[in-house]
Parts: sequence; structure tokens; C-alpha cells
Amino acid sequence: MESGIDILVIHGFAVREGRDKWACCYEIRLAVIGGPLLYRGELHGRRHPTEAAAVVAALAVGEQEATRHLETARAMFLALKRRQ
Repeated sequence: MESGIDILVIHGFAVREGRDKWACCYEIRLAVIGGPLLYRGELHGRRHPTEAAAVVAALAVGEQEATRHLETARAMFLALKRRQ
């Protein structure tokens, strides 16, 4: 992951939708203990040979989405740090 995204945690997972079809799901959270959910996304009907391959795809898409929301996440992270 890019060094600028170290304030985020991307969790990827897959849910079976049919034979060799998976929903590639991801969550983006702030990288603090109990960090709030910033974004949850899903890509449905993707063909992958295994669940592990679907998880890798979910992580890749999650990282792309995280870069789009990086400035918002950075501002939230700094606000949380100031409260502590």
C-alpha cells in the first residue's frame, strides 16, 4: 500500500454468489483502535477461481477507493488525534 494510505485499514472479503462467482467486498476504516467505518463497497458477479483470489481483488479495489477518499480520511484522523 502507498505510504500515504497508512492512516487507513482496508479489509477485503468475499461472499459466494454462485459457481465461481463471488461478491468482492471491502471496508475502509481509519487506522485507530475501533476506527470508524469510512466506506463499504461491493463488486457483484465477479468470476474468480477461488475465494482467496476474490479477496485479493477486493483488496485491490478497496485500495483504489481509499486513494479517492484519502484527504477526507486524513482530516478525520487528525481530528481524532486532537481529541485524545
